Amino acid sequence: MAETALLNGLKPYVYLSYVLDELRKMGPFPKPDDLNRLLPWSNELPEGFRTKKKK
Repeated sequence: MAETALLNGLKPYVYLSYVLDELRKMGPFPKPDDLNRLLPWSNELPEGFRTKKKK
């Protein structure tokens, strides 16, 4: 996960902390759309997580 975050221009620690916290908030059976917004290539992630512009 950390490598995928790096490859997508994200700060791995910040990204992983965010994902784990969001998963906790979603409960035991999150909807697929909710999970999709947490993927490292999602445009819905906060801009502050990025180390560089996404190509």
